[in-house]
Amino acid sequence: MALIRRGAMVLLAAVAPLACFAYGPQTVKRMVTDTVLLAPAALHSAVGAYRTDLDQGVEDALKQNGRDSADALISILESEAQRIPGLARQQADFSRIAYHFGYAAGLVYLLNDPLIRSADPKVAAIREDYSAYIERKLPLLIISFDGYEHPEMGADLGAYFQARQSSLQRYRDAILFCYYPHGELVSSMTFDNRSNAFGAAQVILSHSVSDAAKLWYRLWKSMDGDLSATPYYHYGKDREQTP
Repeated sequence: MALIRRGAMVLLAAVAPLACFAYGPQTVKRMVTDTVLLAPAALHSAVGAYRTDLDQGVEDALKQNGRDSADALISILESEAQRIPGLARQQADFSRIAYHFGYAAGLVYLLNDPLIRSADPKVAAIREDYSAYIERKLPLLIISFDGYEHPEMGADLGAYFQARQSSLQRYRDAILFCYYPHGELVSSMTFDNRSNAFGAAQVILSHSVSDAAKLWYRLWKSMDGDLSATPYYHYGKDREQTP
């Protein structure tokens, strides 16, 4: 997997703190910034110019929190995937388009959260602490891009994100194993950086950023956006294919 580069291109705008949601504010900021870094150069510049609108879209999506089922979130995401190219055809102000790019990304982040919709009381007991744990460990976490083919995001968004849902239990189990090693709840302060909880955090964030980046590429392509200089995508080799 390709590691996401950082440097002068990193956008430093903050995502406003959210009262009750899956990820801590610094985690959200990191996820959005890394998603932007993976965007085609033209889209990177465009959403960077409207970062406030983009961040507002992410924040509003994350407010969905655990109120909606995965099926409902996928349905909303599919609607967003139709709405955004429509706004472009209507020549809507790009501030609106940037907002909906952010909203779509926020829905993707929620769909990759293994703790948010669980009815298990053990999960409810650890969710807030695990969010704080990720915030503490964020400087050490390596967010990697899955690549456009691993897995490929085809035309059926519903099928893609349903497949993601089927894999969440393994990460939920890995996290719970760390919190309940002998049946009793322990503090995340006892975890080391080789723990399942640490590894799961890296995978969860990597999948979230990768899926959002792949969705953005797909949306930008449907808007006839310039796809050149897309990080980690060999545009000239298969330019007629949608990743």
